[in-house]
Amino acid sequence: MASTSENSGVSSMHLATENPRCELRTWRPSDRYSLCAQANNPRVWRWLAEDFPKPYTLAAADAWIAHAQDSESELQLAVVFGGAAIGNIGVRATGDAPRGHIGYWIGEAFWGLGLATAAGRAFVEHLRAEARFDCLETLVYAGNTASERVLEKLGFIAEGPCPQVLYKDGRRLEARRFSRSLRVPAAR
Repeated sequence: MASTSENSGVSSMHLATENPRCELRTWRPSDRYSLCAQANNPRVWRWLAEDFPKPYTLAAADAWIAHAQDSESELQLAVVFGGAAIGNIGVRATGDAPRGHIGYWIGEAFWGLGLATAAGRAFVEHLRAEARFDCLETLVYAGNTASERVLEKLGFIAEGPCPQVLYKDGRRLEARRFSRSLRVPAAR
């Protein structure tokens, strides 16, 4: 279930998840401290894109919240648990529209609670209903088996046996591409 509203010029979105304590919503300036607390963790950022700020400062949190609120080409939502922002889930159009690149992360203190899966199910269902993308895709660094399991639960399939090679922090890393069609709902 999605709801939207408009306050002080910023559009607001809320998506319920299967977990009654977890929701997805528009980032707010008041999320800056919880965002910084969850994101400033090497165990979190090791799995994220090269441009993810490290260390994750309050200035980085402010910049991210402003970006998430103002972007017309992306949809970035806070993953909220018990009222606090504990992660992010988002999508941006790729050059091969109507394909979307999805990404997500959850703060380490909340790993293993099924929150990435709950957030992912609500987000993917919203994107499917919105019909903006025909397909979603993402890359997962080799060794991030927890993220691979989440994607499999969401109906994503690993593409091909050949991993892609990416560079992060000056090191060569392998990553697997996962994709999912949004034309037909995936089995749960």
